[in-house]
Amino acid sequence: LDIRLADMRFASLRKAPFGARGVAFYDASAALALDGVDKVVELDSGLAVIASNTWLAMKAVNMIDVDWDMGDGSIDTDMAFAALTQALDTKPNSKMRDDGDADSLPDGATEITADYQVPYLAHSTLEPMNATAWVTAEGLEVWAGNQAPLFGRTACAKAAGLDEDRVTLHTPPMGGGFGRRGEIDFMVAATQIAMALPGVPVQTVYSREEDLAHDFYRPGAVARLRGAVQDGKPVLFDASVAVQSCTQQVMERWLGFAPSGPDKVAVEGLFNQPYAIPNYRVTGHLADLDIPVGFWRSVGNSHNAIFHECFLDELAIAAGADPLQARLDLMEPEDPVSAKVLAAVRDMSGWTGQTPDGVGRGVAFCHSFGTPVAQVVEVHQTDEGIKIAKVWIACDVGTALDPDNIRAQMEGGCLMGLSSAIGEEVTFKDGQVDQRNYGAYPLMRINSAPDVMVEILQNNPVLGGVGEPGTPPAAPALANAIFDLTGIRIRSFPLGNTVKFVA
Repeated sequence: LDIRLADMRFASLRKAPFGARGVAFYDASAALALDGVDKVVELDSGLAVIASNTWLAMKAVNMIDVDWDMGDGSIDTDMAFAALTQALDTKPNSKMRDDGDADSLPDGATEITADYQVPYLAHSTLEPMNATAWVTAEGLEVWAGNQAPLFGRTACAKAAGLDEDRVTLHTPPMGGGFGRRGEIDFMVAATQIAMALPGVPVQTVYSREEDLAHDFYRPGAVARLRGAVQDGKPVLFDASVAVQSCTQQVMERWLGFAPSGPDKVAVEGLFNQPYAIPNYRVTGHLADLDIPVGFWRSVGNSHNAIFHECFLDELAIAAGADPLQARLDLMEPEDPVSAKVLAAVRDMSGWTGQTPDGVGRGVAFCHSFGTPVAQVVEVHQTDEGIKIAKVWIACDVGTALDPDNIRAQMEGGCLMGLSSAIGEEVTFKDGQVDQRNYGAYPLMRINSAPDVMVEILQNNPVLGGVGEPGTPPAAPALANAIFDLTGIRIRSFPLGNTVKFVA
């Protein structure tokens, strides 16, 4: 967003709602009458205005009188979750784990069942989507903070009708990505707009409203969970999850085709966790919906860790066991490295399994991107509501090459997970997104952020990731802490729809 070139102009765009075929009619006379407006550009995805500054371009594009060709249908939230729930009864796309006999209830065991649901989420990068494009006699030059430079250059070259060797894509530092800047739409839009004003560099900036309304969202998901406990421990864990496929959609956008076969990403965080439960099955079901979805920080682990760790908490409590110790007992024979991470968070938080009145604690664990991470969240009851007070994080990345960066990424990933759990939610009505700015899509602010303590272990035989793994345990640890505090087991997120959080 800081790119400034000589004589550059600025643009903003207004995309068609989901399901629309495009523009049916528009009258741009009011926008073109504004001093400083250069041009109105019709795109496949909608309309754009080029002007002397970004704010003027945003103002002008919203003044255009436009009718959209809405096609045959539109998207709404109830329809989406009805389709997800129906998908649970279809043939599974995957069965990545099927240990023991998950169909039968062990003799003398107590059965536990639960249904969970998580919402669609926006990436909500603080720097809105933007790119600067410059069409010259030599070719095309693009500046875009991005996570997929090769795919981006290919897409921009195609949009401009140029060979790739005539396109230069610069990748400056970006103000947040989280998977959103792995998409190529904003670079392609900037290229198409700049082609309408050749010889002049044009910076295209999404308004916050367009940013939230035209994201590639973390998909909503539902889970049907069945388990059993016996002799003080879980003996059955049977999970079915239904979700849209991020992998299929993203590969289609990047490469022009969707991969077939089992979608491992859709069930990651469920099938691959290091717990020695003898009867353990995970099935993934894919729902075919028109809602655009994409990779969101930690991808499938972001919702599957909620399903796994909240339900495992339910099983531990039903068995009369301490939630942290129950995990540790199941983990030690399966993965000693992960068990040391869980033991570390127990010790650093001073976990006893007992909390005084007005205090709740929850634990969660997730092994993702090669790194086991355990978190304990502490919440306090106040007269105004629930405050998230403290978080302890233990992780094992193998060799800690840059401890300061590891701590920063674990803290940031955790806070993003907590923020999403508290109040973030994208809903749809008549093909439109309901949340258009931060008033309706609230992010955790600095005065609400808890104290975070991070401990880095180095027992892992491989180098693990650090940018993603701090996110998955945060939301389930918070939900488990809410249960410890209030006795309320919340199975539908965000949690703020059920309880009140305060700074």
